[in-house]
Amino acid sequence: MLDNKIIIAAMALPLLVACKSFVEVEPGSENVTLANSIDQESCTLNAQVKVRMTGYAERRDDYTEQDDIQLAKNAAVEQGGNTIYRIDHPEDGKGTQSAIYQIYNCS
Repeated sequence: MLDNKIIIAAMALPLLVACKSFVEVEPGSENVTLANSIDQESCTLNAQVKVRMTGYAERRDDYTEQDDIQLAKNAAVEQGGNTIYRIDHPEDGKGTQSAIYQIYNCS
């Protein structure tokens, strides 16, 4: 009986891990802000990026959204920005997720 519980627990572990983020967190990305709007007077546009993930058909929307945002934050670190603003979410579902972000440096 105990052996069966151990086997079931061992089988469930990969399913629990599968719900976590698959995107690496770049150092400094925790300081990047996701903005709902941009104050053009205090922010300078650095770049625009399209983030894209494939193989996400079975994942829940909140996790794909978190990964999408993390990819954009990682890109902001690379581009010297401290704020991201999503301008488009063109692909959604069918195993592919993508979004377009603008990267700003705001004071």
